[in-house]
Amino acid sequence: MRSTCRFFDQTCGPHKSYKYTYMPDPRKLAPIETTTRSEILPLVIRPPTSYVPNHETFLEKVDIHRLKPTSDFKAAFKDWNDLMSCDKRQLRVRGIPRMTRIAIRNAVHAFQNGNPPEYFDTKEEWLYYKQFKTIDFSYRVIPELPEKYRPHQNGIDQAPLPDYREINKMPEWARKEEERLKEKKI
Repeated sequence: MRSTCRFFDQTCGPHKSYKYTYMPDPRKLAPIETTTRSEILPLVIRPPTSYVPNHETFLEKVDIHRLKPTSDFKAAFKDWNDLMSCDKRQLRVRGIPRMTRIAIRNAVHAFQNGNPPEYFDTKEEWLYYKQFKTIDFSYRVIPELPEKYRPHQNGIDQAPLPDYREINKMPEWARKEEERLKEKKI
């Protein structure tokens, strides 16, 4: 039967004199010296335009979705360069929630590619459609019926009887047509 006893980690602890079974060569464990990507291809930051003059305005323009409140996190960035060069990891470290991080990053990439944040703010639109109680919030306008919308609920017990005399009167054009046909027969 297999032993289910929990063993200590064998790589460290007071009972281990070495971390390895052999004396490690310090040259092999030394960090490899490499070049960072920014040394080869420096990060070019597009300067602010008159449409988005600073990082606060940029985050306000990007704030178009009720679940991605980007304008709430203006204080997380020092300046324009900080916003444009802040990577995903750093955004997470600064405590920005996931969907907001993605929105900020997407907008920054789009801006670097030449697309300014010209989006339509959908928060008010969402609130409008939210008041119609569709199960899946599917942007359909299904108004709720009023409480009393049938005639009998408003005290009208029976529909009025139609005036059959008026209805059954032969119209003028039909009477003339009958006379014309009679004359034709004679």
